[in-house]
Amino acid sequence: MNANYNIKRILLLLFIQFGLSVNNHPIFLIHGFMGWGREELNNYYYWGGEEDLETELHNEGFDVYTLSVGPISSNWDRAIEAYAQIKGGCVDYGIEHSQKYGITQKPLQKCYEGLYPEWDANHPIHIIGHSQGGLTARMLEYLLVTIINNESSALLSQPHENYIKSITTLSTPHNGTSLSLIVNNHFPSLQKLSVYAGIINNVLFQNYYNFDLDQWGLAKKETETYYQFMQRINNSNIKLTQNSASWDISIEGVEYFNKLYESNDNIYYFSYSTSSTIQKTNSQFHKPNNTMSYYLRPTAILMGRNQNIPDSEWYENDGIVNTISMDGPHDETIIQYSGSPIKGIWQNMGILYYDHHQILFRRMLNNDTEELMNLYIKHCHLLYSL
Repeated sequence: MNANYNIKRILLLLFIQFGLSVNNHPIFLIHGFMGWGREELNNYYYWGGEEDLETELHNEGFDVYTLSVGPISSNWDRAIEAYAQIKGGCVDYGIEHSQKYGITQKPLQKCYEGLYPEWDANHPIHIIGHSQGGLTARMLEYLLVTIINNESSALLSQPHENYIKSITTLSTPHNGTSLSLIVNNHFPSLQKLSVYAGIINNVLFQNYYNFDLDQWGLAKKETETYYQFMQRINNSNIKLTQNSASWDISIEGVEYFNKLYESNDNIYYFSYSTSSTIQKTNSQFHKPNNTMSYYLRPTAILMGRNQNIPDSEWYENDGIVNTISMDGPHDETIIQYSGSPIKGIWQNMGILYYDHHQILFRRMLNNDTEELMNLYIKHCHLLYSL
């Protein structure tokens, strides 16, 4: 980091320390599809790549925690895991949900001390979610205020109003991603892999990666290889169910959730969109720009010309998610952020020209790192001003 960057960090830190922030509620980071926790991939971080974003933000004076939820699990399962990790206690997916999908209601391996046990209406939290993590944040918001009959868990049996101060989403498929249509319509042989596609590209991580599928009875055995483990996943019921990430990030799956979901008048909502494609000459189709990571270019090309989409605005993408889908749920009110935060309305912070992983400091150009870090710091300061 250069001297100017260090000066900016010091000034921001002083700004916070001298009481100019309105709140200091903790900020929780929720990863997306195929994500992982801080200690799972041998010092390679989901949030930050080779650098730990949580630590960087701590150094700026922010109280930040990284959650680790099921990388290919449904938003329901992930939200309940997030609740247990924050509040403390054991995961309880609910009686009805567990019976419907044939999963273990209370996996013995998923109990937590709690990162923030005092969490309640008087001690709310901020959430920042990337990709599916933004949908998981919205599902957690939904479950917190919804009473489900005949349930006994603390989360599902009673309302928890005002537990969330703000939700910020990065590159989130609020209205689904057309990548799911491409997999299902053009590569039917890949449907079996759709719930965990991507880990194959990370062979070096195989000895560390945890799929967190205990509720499905799919913990890796010490005696089996990762290939055997993935074959066992492939032969399980998870590939046939709607209780999975692949359904929850599809256009159809998100549309179903959006009909249940309603924004809360007491919560601040912010969304950041990402784009790493450009429109072709004399065509509505999009192609990757020169800075997109090479391994995302094949999917970006397919998404940029896939005609099984609502309209041509869906061609622009970041390699994984359509940019048009990221501003917020389209049946809710969405505005461009004006500089004055408003409760209960999705405020889009604009388009950032990074691909789906560069926004996390992964596989990006070095000269972009300082600018992106300042963006995170500035946004956390915004959260503390609410």
